Amino acid sequence: MRTFLTLMLAAICVVGYAQKKPKINQALTAMEEGKLAEAKSIIDAAIAHEKTMNDPKTWFYRGQIYASLDTSSREPGALEEALRSFDKTLELDPEQKSVNSVDFTTGQIVNVDSKKQGYYAYYYNEAIIAYNKESFESAADNFETAFYIYPSDTNAIINAAYASSAAGDADRANKNFMKSYEAGVKDKSIFLQMYNYSVKAEKYEDALQVIKNGKEIYPNDIDFAKFEINLLIQLERVDEAKEGLEKAIAASPDNADLLFSLGVLKEETGDAEGAMESYEKAIAVDPDHYNANFNKGVTIFNDANELIKERNALSYKETAKYDELTKKINVQLEKALPLWEKLYSLNSTEETVLETLSYIYVSLKMNDKAEKMQDELDALRN
Repeated sequence: MRTFLTLMLAAICVVGYAQKKPKINQALTAMEEGKLAEAKSIIDAAIAHEKTMNDPKTWFYRGQIYASLDTSSREPGALEEALRSFDKTLELDPEQKSVNSVDFTTGQIVNVDSKKQGYYAYYYNEAIIAYNKESFESAADNFETAFYIYPSDTNAIINAAYASSAAGDADRANKNFMKSYEAGVKDKSIFLQMYNYSVKAEKYEDALQVIKNGKEIYPNDIDFAKFEINLLIQLERVDEAKEGLEKAIAASPDNADLLFSLGVLKEETGDAEGAMESYEKAIAVDPDHYNANFNKGVTIFNDANELIKERNALSYKETAKYDELTKKINVQLEKALPLWEKLYSLNSTEETVLETLSYIYVSLKMNDKAEKMQDELDALRN
């Protein structure tokens, strides 16, 4: 009977100990002394105890302890638990009345916001250190973590994108640029980064969606209009591209690039006359527009080339027809000559320009000029 009573007393003592209220201040003290395992044990017991589980301070201290476990040893899951604990603190005490205090050494307010900001700053600074050491992948990791802690501050995720790009991870960079857009960043450069990534990856539908998102923010931006048109052409959605071009030109009638693009679109759909009209309009707006001059020059030269093919197919007996075609060819080449000389003045090292001018000069018996073009071609190729 005595043995039974002794066992009963022991059991009562154990039960009494198990029900003892955890001292959450001891957990914080242990953390400050670097005894993180002890701090974790106390605070984990506190969130399960009925007298402390709904105390905002319990969760506030737990957030700090798990943040320390994360930053000191990268304990798996500690980051998530730290943030969950801070969120729970705010759920229990939205105005933070029970956790607000003042650090008398610095005079700063201590609460959930300040602790999360410090947590964020830790990872942000780690990212900068890694970036300066050109450890770009590590920098991206830390910037991403900083953003995870404070998603309202988009500097971290933008920097994560650039760090990923510097590390050569284009896919990760693009995902981070997309996260920055979804988080509210609307800078034009972000759209251009995502556009360039998608085009390089030949993801043209993705690129088109990026540009359409950009146009919602910058509806009158000419670059976005041009990119959209080029993508629609690439995707063989020509009617949609033409409509978009015409709208863009109506908004910016003096934009030579848009007029040139419309000419290209018309040429690709077989409207040679309409293409030439657009090239001429582009040149009227900008006489030095290289691409418009080039395409117009090529068109006129190709007309001459068709006559040359016809002349080359004649028999040696058809001298009258040969002479007639030669006159027509020379008229066409004389028409093309000013355009190709203009192109030469704009870019004297373009091989196609030198070759074409050389041919025209020979055909028109302008031998000195033809020889000069040939010398420049030889110098370019050697």
